[in-house]
Amino acid sequence: MNPENSDLMYRLLVQSVVDYAIYMLTPDGVVSSWNAGAQRAKGYEPGEIVGQHYSRFYREEDLAAGLPALNLRIATDTGRFEDQGWRVRKDGSAFWAHVVIDAIRDDQGALLGFAKITRDCTEQRQAELAQREQERRFRYLVQGVTDYAIYMLDIDGHVVNWNAGAERAKGYKASEIVGQHFSVFYTEPDRLAGLPQLALTTARTTSRFEAEGWRLRKDGTQFWTSVVIDAIHDDDGALIGFAKITRDITERHRQEQRLIAAKELAEDASRQMASLSDFLDSVIANIPASVLVLDVATRSILLANQQAQRLFARAGVCLKGALAGDCLSPEVADYIELHSNDISAASGSLDDAMLVQTSIGPRNVRSRTVAGTRPEGDYVLIITEDVTDELAAYAQIHHMAQHDGLTNLPNRTFFNQRLETALAQSRADQSGVAVLCIDLDNFKNINDAFGHGFGDKILLTLAGRLRKCLREHDTLARLGGDEFAVVLSHATRIEEAQQAAQRLIEAVAPAFSIDGHNFSVGISVGIALAAPEGNTAEQMLQFADMALYEAKRNGRGRYDVFRPELDALARARRQMEIDLRRALHRGELKMHYQPIIERAGNRISGYEALIRWQHPERGAIPPIDFIPLAEETGLIHELGVRALNLACQEAATWTKGETIAVNLSPIQFKSTELVATVALALADSGLDAARLELEITESVLLDNSDGNIRVLKALKKLGVRISLDDFGTGYSSLSYLRSFPFDKIKIDKSFVQEMGQSREAMAIIRAITGLSSSLLIETTAEGVETEEQFQRLKEEGCSHFQGYLFGRPEAAENRIVTLEERPANV
Repeated sequence: MNPENSDLMYRLLVQSVVDYAIYMLTPDGVVSSWNAGAQRAKGYEPGEIVGQHYSRFYREEDLAAGLPALNLRIATDTGRFEDQGWRVRKDGSAFWAHVVIDAIRDDQGALLGFAKITRDCTEQRQAELAQREQERRFRYLVQGVTDYAIYMLDIDGHVVNWNAGAERAKGYKASEIVGQHFSVFYTEPDRLAGLPQLALTTARTTSRFEAEGWRLRKDGTQFWTSVVIDAIHDDDGALIGFAKITRDITERHRQEQRLIAAKELAEDASRQMASLSDFLDSVIANIPASVLVLDVATRSILLANQQAQRLFARAGVCLKGALAGDCLSPEVADYIELHSNDISAASGSLDDAMLVQTSIGPRNVRSRTVAGTRPEGDYVLIITEDVTDELAAYAQIHHMAQHDGLTNLPNRTFFNQRLETALAQSRADQSGVAVLCIDLDNFKNINDAFGHGFGDKILLTLAGRLRKCLREHDTLARLGGDEFAVVLSHATRIEEAQQAAQRLIEAVAPAFSIDGHNFSVGISVGIALAAPEGNTAEQMLQFADMALYEAKRNGRGRYDVFRPELDALARARRQMEIDLRRALHRGELKMHYQPIIERAGNRISGYEALIRWQHPERGAIPPIDFIPLAEETGLIHELGVRALNLACQEAATWTKGETIAVNLSPIQFKSTELVATVALALADSGLDAARLELEITESVLLDNSDGNIRVLKALKKLGVRISLDDFGTGYSSLSYLRSFPFDKIKIDKSFVQEMGQSREAMAIIRAITGLSSSLLIETTAEGVETEEQFQRLKEEGCSHFQGYLFGRPEAAENRIVTLEERPANV
C-alpha cells in the first residue's frame, strides 16, 4: 500500500472515531490536532483548541499540583503515561476520564510530540462507586450487628466468615475461628451424640434447622443459645453452604427457668399471691422479654415489668393494677385476651409470631402462656418476646436463598416452586400453564470481549425490559448465566404464549446503551404449553428447552413451540452422540485432504486435513452435523487428537515436503494438554514441525484471550505454523494481528463466492490482502471454484488458493498429487 494512502487512511480513521478523544500535542503540551471524538468529549471546536495548552482540561487543584507537566514528563521518560481522573470540558463540567499519553519520537529518537487518547468513563465510574457503596453498606450491616452471631459455614461445616456479633458472643477473633469446624462450639456430650452433624443434615434436607441449647465460648464457659441454620443453594440448586445465626439468650433462659422455679415453689408451698408477686418483681425487673400476669377472674394486671410497660401501655398509663381493657390499645388487648382466655391450652410453649400494633409501632411478637393458682384465684403468666429484628434477618436470608443476586429475579429453585404451583392450579381448574425458556444470542462473545462486569449490566437492563412485558401474575426467573425462564399462568391457548414470546423478542430488540457502547442483543425463546392431562415441572422445562434449541438452530432471534417431533430430534442427537463415541473406537472417522495451491497455479504446496465420518448404517455424515455435537459434549478433545495424529502420520509419508493444515476447535484450548498433544503427534509421526500448520478461528482470541495467546506462543515455540481461519466473518479486530505473529490468514469462502457481485466483499478481500502484505503474512483464499475468481484473487495479491477448481477433499489413497498445467496468463 502507498505510504501516503496509508497515512491518509489512518488519519481519516482517527478523525472518524467519536467514542475516543484522540489528538496530538507538541513537545510543550500544545494541542496540534483534534478529532471528532475529542470535540464530542470536551466540547471544543478544532479552531478553539488547536494551539492551546492541554492543561486547560485539568481542574484547578490538579493545575496547582503541576499534574499536566508531570504527566508529560512521565510520558517522555517512560514512553507512556496512563491514568484515570477528573477532567474539565469547555462548559466547565467535569467528567471521569481514562487517559493515555504516548511519546512520539523520530527514527533518531528525538521527541516529536505526544499522542493523547481520552475516553469518557463517567457512567462506568458512577456504576462502580454505586456498586461499592451497596457492597459496603451490606457488609457494614452484617458486620455491625453485635446482638447476633451471623456467619457462614461451608458444606462440611467449617466456618467461612465471622461478624462482630459472633466475636462478641463466642470470644473468637475471625483469624482464630475461620476454617475451624463449627462443632467446637458444642459441649463434649453433644459432639459425642452427633448433634453438630445432625443439625447440618436437618438443614440440608429441610432447608432449615432451628433449636435452643448450650454452646461453648472460647474461654470454655457455656451460654444458652437460639440457633438457626439455613441451607444456601446456588442458581442451579446445588448446596454451597449454610447461613448460621446464633443469639445469646442465656439471661432470658435463666430468668425463665427462675420464673418456672418460682411458680413451682409458690404452688408447692401454697404461698400467698402477694409474696409471690414480691418475689417475681425482684426476679423479672430486667428480663429482656415482656412479662404480664393477669387475674383470670377480674382481668386486672397483677404484674408488668418495664419491657411490658414500654411495649403495651398507652402513653402515661401504668399497667400494674389496671384492667387490661382500660390500659391497653384495642389491638393489644385483643392479643392479650387471645393468650389468656384458653387456660387449658396454656402449656408454656412459644406460639407463632404475630404482627401487633404496639405502643412503639407494628412489631412481630411471640408469646408463651403459663397458668397458675394462688389463694385469691387463678392467674395467667404471659411472657412476650419482640422478634421483629430476628424475623427480618430470617426473611432476608430466605429472600437471598430464592432470588438471583444480580437481577433480584426468582432463581431456579423458586421458579420450580412457582411452576409446580401453577401446574397444580391448572390441573384443578383447567386454567392452563405455559413455560418460556429464554437464551441470549451470542451473549458469550460480548462477555468475553468486554468483561463479565459489562455483561452483568446488560443482564440487569434486559431483566427490566422482560419484566415490563409480562403480566403481574407471571413469573420471570433467571436460571443462571444468560438463561431466563417465564411461567405464564392462565394460558390455555398456544397463541397467548406466542404473543408473549414475540413481545419479549421485540422488547430486547432496541440497542442497549452501556458505558458509551451500543449493542444489539437478541433472544431466542422456546415455548411449551401444558397438556390438558397435565405435565410435571421437569417435563415442561425439558420441552421448552427443546423448543429453545430448535429456535436457535433455525436462526436465533425467534421463538419456536415444542412439538412431539422435537423430542424425537433430541433423542436423535443423543443417539448420534452414542454413535460418535462408538465411531471413535471403531475407526469410522477418516481424514480427507484438499490441495492448497501456490500462486503460480500448478504446484501443490500443502493440504488441509478434513475429517469425515462414514456411518455404517446412515452413510456419510456431514461435519456440520457432528462437529458441533462433539464440541457440545466434550468429544472434540478425543476427536481432535485423532485428527491430528492421523494427519501427521499421513503427511510424514509424503516425499515432496508438502505442508499439512489441521483445524483446532476453540474448545480444545480449554485442555491443558493441547501443547503436549501436538508435541506428541509430531514426535510419534516424525513429521517436521515446520510442515504442520494449525488453523484457529477468531473465537479462540475472544475466549480467555490471554490464556489462549500463551498456548499459541507455546505451540509456535514447537516450530509449527499458526493460521487465522475465516478472517473477517466474526468479531475481526486488528488487535488480533498485533497480539500474535500469525503465519497465514485464510480469507473465508463467502467473500470469494460474492466477490463478483458484491463491492463490499471485494473491498474486504482487498483490505485483508493489503494488510497481510504489509505485515508479511501469507494469505490463502478458500472456496475458489472458477478461473475468473482465481485470476482476480491473484491480482489482489493472494499467495495461496484452495477450492474445487483445484480439487475436492479426497481420502489419503486418492489424494491429488499433481495438477494439470495451467495457461501462463491464468
